[in-house]
Amino acid sequence: MKLGRIEKWFMNTQKHAEHVVNRAQKLLEYVELKENQDFLEIGCGSGAVSKYIAEKYRLNVTGVDVDPEQIEFAKKNNSNACFLEADATHLAFEDNSFDIVLSFGVMHHIYNWLAAMEEIKRVLRPKGYFIYMDLVYHELTAKIGRAVSRNYGITTMKDLNSFIEKSNFSIIHESLSKSILWNEYEAVYQK
Repeated sequence: MKLGRIEKWFMNTQKHAEHVVNRAQKLLEYVELKENQDFLEIGCGSGAVSKYIAEKYRLNVTGVDVDPEQIEFAKKNNSNACFLEADATHLAFEDNSFDIVLSFGVMHHIYNWLAAMEEIKRVLRPKGYFIYMDLVYHELTAKIGRAVSRNYGITTMKDLNSFIEKSNFSIIHESLSKSILWNEYEAVYQK
């Protein structure tokens, strides 16, 4: 699902870029990084995280987003990262293509988030890392949300944990920040 104008404006601000780069950097501390690893960012938006990682860690970075305007925005200001328009539920990469896949705040925008997660698992190499951060909903909030919306990926911790367990991912790090309607969850998994 493409972002609305206001949300896109917010996501493309310098302040938001700094926030997500700082968060990504903290989660990358749980990953064994080696120069020239292949890195994929799902829902790269403005490309801030992809550009930062390509430059700081010297990884082969690809950023994908379903919105062609965001991809054009990301391609500005020469970068060592590659940016492609792509749907996270149908990635045009071969199996086991990436050492690291990152998804920050994207899955709640994808109605069929489970298909996107399956694609991430497919393109991630054995022993590869999956860095995840997104909203997870309380059971009641999820039930109501699913009844009224067909545009958003409404995930609960139970849903996410079921996928992680079935996929045989190891949990390297996880953290949950709670609020009234939903929680914010971050994790680093290893395949």
